[in-house]
Amino acid sequence: MVASERAEALPVSVVIPSYRGGKRLVELVESLIRCNDPPGEIVVVVDDPDPETLQALKSLSSSVPMQLLAREGRRGKVSAVNEAVKLAKCDTVLFLDDDVLIEDPHFFSKVYEAMRDCDLLDIKKRVAGEGLLAKLVHIEYTAYNFASKLMAKLARRTIAINGAAFAVKRSALESVGFFRPRLSEDFDLALRLYLKGCRFSFLDSTYVLNYAPSSWTHWLKQRKRWAVAFASWLRENFWTVLKVLVRMPHAILPGLLLSMPALLTTAVLMGLRDFAHVKLAYALLLPLSSLARFLLPAAAALSITLHVAYATTTLAILIFIVAFAVANSIIARLMGMKPHTCITPIYLLVYQVLWLTILLVGLIRVFVFNNERVEDWVV
Repeated sequence: MVASERAEALPVSVVIPSYRGGKRLVELVESLIRCNDPPGEIVVVVDDPDPETLQALKSLSSSVPMQLLAREGRRGKVSAVNEAVKLAKCDTVLFLDDDVLIEDPHFFSKVYEAMRDCDLLDIKKRVAGEGLLAKLVHIEYTAYNFASKLMAKLARRTIAINGAAFAVKRSALESVGFFRPRLSEDFDLALRLYLKGCRFSFLDSTYVLNYAPSSWTHWLKQRKRWAVAFASWLRENFWTVLKVLVRMPHAILPGLLLSMPALLTTAVLMGLRDFAHVKLAYALLLPLSSLARFLLPAAAALSITLHVAYATTTLAILIFIVAFAVANSIIARLMGMKPHTCITPIYLLVYQVLWLTILLVGLIRVFVFNNERVEDWVV
C-alpha cells in the first residue's frame, strides 16, 4: 500500500477497482489529479496487477493522497470495492470503473455539491469513439442518462444505476451492509438503497467519458454478462421490482422504453399475422440459444430480418423509426449529447434487436435453466 501526504482537497474518496490495470487505469488517475479541485483521496484496488501499472500508479501517488492495494490473483470486483471502502476516509464515496476518463476540471466540486442533497448520485456518461459501434452505444447511453434523470426528477429514488460512475454517502452504504456478492452489484445496491428510502439524484452538469467496447466481439461478451447479471438480479428481486413498477410506472416505463425500444417493436411484430414460420423459429431458437450459444447469431438474425422486413412494408414501423429519431434528437440536446440521428434505423433494426435477443436468452438461461455462470468474470 502506498500513500502520499494529504493535500487541501474536497472531502471525496474515489474508489477504483481494477483487474490487471493497464494504460486506461493510469490515464484515469492522471485525469483525476489534473482536476482543479482534486479529491480528498484515491483508493485503487488492483487484482493481479502488471508491474508497469503498479510503477506508474506509485509515481503518481506523490501528486494526490492515494492508497494502492495490489492483490494476488483475481478476487473479484465486489470484494475489491468493499475493501476500498473500508480504507476510504471521506463521507462521500465516488465509485469509478477503471475504463472511464474525467475531462471536466471542476468535476469534483460538482459531484460534492450534488451530494449535499442526496444519498445516491448517478453521473452522466458520454461515449468516446467515432466508429459505428461507438455511435450506437452513444445513442443507447443517451437513453440511459435520460432514464436516470427521469427517475431523479419524478421519484427521487431509483432501483437501478449504471455502475461505471456513481457516488454514495458512506452512511447510506453502511445502512445496507455495503456491496453484496452479486453479478449486478450496482443494481443490487441501488435497489437496497431504494428500500431504505435513500434519496437519489442525477448529475448532468458534468460527465465521465466511457470507452465503447473495442470490437463487436468484446461488445457481445459484455452484453452476455450483462444479460445474465440482469436476469439474476430480476429473479432475486422480481416481486419487489414489480411492486415498484406498479407504484411509479410514470417514472420507470418511459425510461425503459427509451432504453430498450426493441421491447415495443418486437412485441408489435410478434402480434402481426405475417411471417408466422419465422416467428416460430425465433421463439424456438431463444431457449435453444441459452443451451447452445452458437445458435444465438441465428436467433438474432431472424429477429433482425423480421424488423427489416416489416420496416419496408409496414407504415407503423416507419413512423416509429421517425418518431424515435425525433425524440432521441430532442433528448440528446437536452442532455448535451450528440444525437447521431442518421444511424437511427441501424440502431433500432439491428443493434437494439441484437441486444434484446441476448437479453431474452439470458433471462431464459437464468429463469428456466437456473444457469448463472459467466465466462471470464469473478463476482
